[in-house]
Amino acid sequence: MMTRKRRGLQLGIILMLLSLLVLFFVRESRDHVDIYFDDTQRVESYAFDTHEQPLKIAMISVLDQQDTEQYQKRLANGIGRQLHRPVLLLRRKSYMEINRLISKGEADIAMMSTGAYCMYGQQEGLSLLAMQERNGLPYYFSYIIVPQDSAASSLDELKGKSFAYVDPLSYSGYLSVQERLAQSGEDPAQFFKTSYFTYSHSDSIDAVANREVDGAAVDSLACDYLQRYNPQMLQKIRVIEVLPKRGTSPVVARKDFSANDEVQQALLHLHEDPDAADAMHHLLIDRFILPDPSLYPPIQLREGR
Repeated sequence: MMTRKRRGLQLGIILMLLSLLVLFFVRESRDHVDIYFDDTQRVESYAFDTHEQPLKIAMISVLDQQDTEQYQKRLANGIGRQLHRPVLLLRRKSYMEINRLISKGEADIAMMSTGAYCMYGQQEGLSLLAMQERNGLPYYFSYIIVPQDSAASSLDELKGKSFAYVDPLSYSGYLSVQERLAQSGEDPAQFFKTSYFTYSHSDSIDAVANREVDGAAVDSLACDYLQRYNPQMLQKIRVIEVLPKRGTSPVVARKDFSANDEVQQALLHLHEDPDAADAMHHLLIDRFILPDPSLYPPIQLREGR
């Protein structure tokens, strides 16, 4: 009896060992993979997300800032679409702030004031990319304006009066008057009884219309803007002198900017973008054209002016 039990136990152990061996070989066969190095499969390249840095565009509005902000944003977005890259609009309140951004490399391109470029553009190594065409012309004028009922008929007759300038780096709103008075043998610093900066062509026009000052110097394009959007304001003022023409606000690139050609082409074709073209229409810009350097002669103010 004991012998049978012992034989049965031995047989059970043998069967269990055989089962384990069979399971081991089956698993080894299933997990085995043959590798053939001469039979490779091509792997598609990985699409990297480069997170391209945005093009930083500096602009200022010396018209009505609230009215023009939305259109400047649309204009900047149009440039981005032309370039297929993101853009960042940097709006400032004075031309000096725009100059600092572009000179320090904190902006890539800027819609610079004519006066600022004539004074500093070439010295700072800025690249002149484009200029604005307005009313079919690449230039504009500085208007000397007075209240409608003023007896003055020229800038000379405003001597000893109060006067509103726009910005220290505005050609039409300041530098043109400095040049005109200096050419007449006058000391610009002593010519007016009082003067101050409004930092807005619209505010200078308002100051004259409301008889807060006896006269002001403003951009002819600012008057064109009012003619379209607020013509009743022009009925309160009168132009008594037109100063020599200068090139419209230039678009410049910072020193050592590497995408001058691409940005220039984007600007030259910007009017082909429907949304940008509509924004330009509201800003009285026909299109951007190749710049004419002769329209930006250097300005050198006398020491102390």
